[in-house]
Amino acid sequence: MTPDTIRTHKPTVLTDQQREAYFETGFLAVEGLIPSEWLQRLNALSGAFVDESRSHTVSGEAFDLGPRHSADTPHVRRLRALVDRHPDFWRFASESVLADVAADLVGPDVKFHSSKLNYKWPGTGEVVQWHQDIPAWPHTNYSPLTLGVYLTDCPAEQGPLTCLPGTQNGPIYVHRDDAGTWTGSVRAADIATVDRSGAVDLVGRAGTVIAINCRTLHASRANLTDRVRPVALFVYSSADAFAWMPAPTPTSHTGEIVRGFAATVAHLDPFPCPVPPDWSKLGYGSIFVAQKAEM
Repeated sequence: MTPDTIRTHKPTVLTDQQREAYFETGFLAVEGLIPSEWLQRLNALSGAFVDESRSHTVSGEAFDLGPRHSADTPHVRRLRALVDRHPDFWRFASESVLADVAADLVGPDVKFHSSKLNYKWPGTGEVVQWHQDIPAWPHTNYSPLTLGVYLTDCPAEQGPLTCLPGTQNGPIYVHRDDAGTWTGSVRAADIATVDRSGAVDLVGRAGTVIAINCRTLHASRANLTDRVRPVALFVYSSADAFAWMPAPTPTSHTGEIVRGFAATVAHLDPFPCPVPPDWSKLGYGSIFVAQKAEM
């Protein structure tokens, strides 16, 4: 669906002004949408999985582990395929207000794509370089968006997601190096041409919902506090968007309709998108792995 078509449906959770801000800038941050009971449950599950990671020494199906990981000092960069880790994560993705937010932004018929829980630990110096999401999992149109939930307060010094307004309407950049290897980030020569002076930090209190369009350029700085920054991320699209390459991290629920009805006609956007690697053959680590050339 296009924004003009989506506007014919009144939003149920967001205000008209919030939805218009998303259409204009390519991102949004809204506090106060997630009930405290859900936030407590998500934090409890997050803590339990971090504790479980202490018994792991290498990355695997569930955990993407950083180089400093140990039983004494966990360094979980990502909990993969989040909705397959515990049924409550899928309940949150499909039954909570989060799916209603997705419907307000992509239209009443909503398809689930993927999910993960990213951590940014203090003292690691980890940054996420400028990138767009859609080159990793292209679809027939550009409705896909990522909805994130900060599980704890996320001020500017904790390395929040940072977005460049209006870039959802600009180029889709190649996320490979000159040799053709996937890097998960925009080439240095390309990003040097982009005015980044208007970058906006998506800060917020615990429970803040952030929305980022799949074409929006975004990044995040290092965490300069003494607290970990956990953010649960869920990808949705309009039902008429169909993936044309394998998902990097598919889940058992990828492709399920969580609001409205399945599409009978695909919406085909003519704007071209670079082709990613075939993840079903190559396998996918994480953006942290790709950007550090660990693949």
